[in-house]
Amino acid sequence: MFNKTKSENEVIDFEKRNKIKLPIDYRGFLLEIGNGGAGPYYGLEPIENGLFSDLDYKHKSDLNDLSKPFPHTEHWNLDFGEVTEENEDEYLEQKDEEYYQNKWVNGILRVSNLGCGVSMNLVVNEKEYGNLWVDDRCNEQGIYPNPYNENRDRIIFIDWYENWIDNELKRFNT
Repeated sequence: MFNKTKSENEVIDFEKRNKIKLPIDYRGFLLEIGNGGAGPYYGLEPIENGLFSDLDYKHKSDLNDLSKPFPHTEHWNLDFGEVTEENEDEYLEQKDEEYYQNKWVNGILRVSNLGCGVSMNLVVNEKEYGNLWVDDRCNEQGIYPNPYNENRDRIIFIDWYENWIDNELKRFNT
């Protein structure tokens, strides 16, 4: 089941407000199939939810800035060094202060909630434009391209979605 599709004017308005141009495959999905709904993990998020920094705790004051460049081109994670009993408090303070800043996820639109603070994200700005990336900072795994294995290290939205459909069909046909 899908949410109602977006109109061309609604998509254009979203793009203008956020100073971006959506990747053509995702844009087509919104216009022809639906604005969120059935999909991998906890389903596809409506585009309006994609702005939230955290899909588990949606606060209108905590949004990603889609107009700013996505800062990564390879797996990224902060290294705070080894955690010991002596430095645990300092480590946690530093982590909370730096690790979860929105500057690390500018230029991405959240498209699916994997749960427990992990999200699948569509890059809408800069070199990785159109590719899906995982934000798994809550498990201290950082931010990295969606792991895809058919001799490609990147995947675009529609290929990711079709892969999910294919896997679901295989599951029901066995």
